[in-house]
Amino acid sequence: MMTSHDATAGILQRPYLLATAGACALVFLAAFESMAVTTIMPLVSRDLDGAGLYALAFAGPLATGVIGMVAAGNWADRRGPAAPLYASVALFAAGLLIAGTALSMQMLVAGRLVQGLGGGAMTVALYVVIARVYPPGCMPKSLPRSRRPGSFPR
Repeated sequence: MMTSHDATAGILQRPYLLATAGACALVFLAAFESMAVTTIMPLVSRDLDGAGLYALAFAGPLATGVIGMVAAGNWADRRGPAAPLYASVALFAAGLLIAGTALSMQMLVAGRLVQGLGGGAMTVALYVVIARVYPPGCMPKSLPRSRRPGSFPR
């Protein structure tokens, strides 16, 4: 049950601080990973003699991310966001581990596919957490815009 204090508290106040910190950490992790992969992929591809799979290493996680989004959305709708969020973080981390220890470009792509599955699921699970944890006055204004295709922050 929401109290009057909860309705007026900001996202960095006590009732929401842990959820805000956790969401920010996960978003930061995914963003950092994306920047790191974009930066290092040319060297990794050359070292693993994987020019033929270079595009798949980037496009594959986007495709499996869509699958992860759908699966996590259905799961979160039925059981709540906690289990899909934990599972998505575990998949993302497992994908990072597989890709980070890859000895071949095929193994790297496999890791990236697992990582994409987890990353897509994590996005949707975080949306559900935001919708369930924060009162409407605390929800980020960019959330509704980010869900409309072709929209940009104003």
